Amino acid sequence: MTTIDLTDRYHSAAYMEGGPGRWLVDRARTPVRAVVLHHTAGWYGPALGADAPPEEEGTQVDALARDHRARFGIGPGYHYLAFPSGRLYAVGKWGTQRAHTTGRDSVTGERWNVVAIGVCAFGDFEVAPPSPGTLRALRAALDEANRTAGAPLAVIAHGRVPTVDAAGRPTPQATACPGRHLRPWLDGHVDSSEALRAEIRTARDALDRAEALLAAPG
Repeated sequence: MTTIDLTDRYHSAAYMEGGPGRWLVDRARTPVRAVVLHHTAGWYGPALGADAPPEEEGTQVDALARDHRARFGIGPGYHYLAFPSGRLYAVGKWGTQRAHTTGRDSVTGERWNVVAIGVCAFGDFEVAPPSPGTLRALRAALDEANRTAGAPLAVIAHGRVPTVDAAGRPTPQATACPGRHLRPWLDGHVDSSEALRAEIRTARDALDRAEALLAAPG
């Protein structure tokens, strides 16, 4: 599968508040640690199927980019976008931070938007399962991210990302993203770095303990 590269289109002040320089990351000093998987939880126009032409997909990518630019300062807020047709669009350069996951990595303290690659599938996978084409495109995104990183990356569902705030306090992601119909594919078909998986398990255990303490009666 050939990735459709739109990164130059969105690497401009029109889609990056303050200009591209504000969003650059030196990957030699701050390498990518993980991929965070998302869904759009809807469409930026009519729902598209496996037979949708690239022009209709491009219209929705543009709409998402404008929406994210207005809300988050950068659009699209992801690095890759996947469609039911099986097409994969690269929309954010590897050496840029995006706007897809709040908070900080509980291990390094760095913001997830800096150290994680955002991969997003169009659709609402709380409601319906992803199409075979969507899964092919997601697999292609993960393969490309691993090749670029030079090693297998951990892949984490957005809602499961172990997160802390700037003071180091656990702050769970308040989302079901990427949806209950996509999470099983992630669990069953993605291999992650064992070291980072262990860190994620440790961080998730800490988050669970913190949530239990908050929920306990005074």
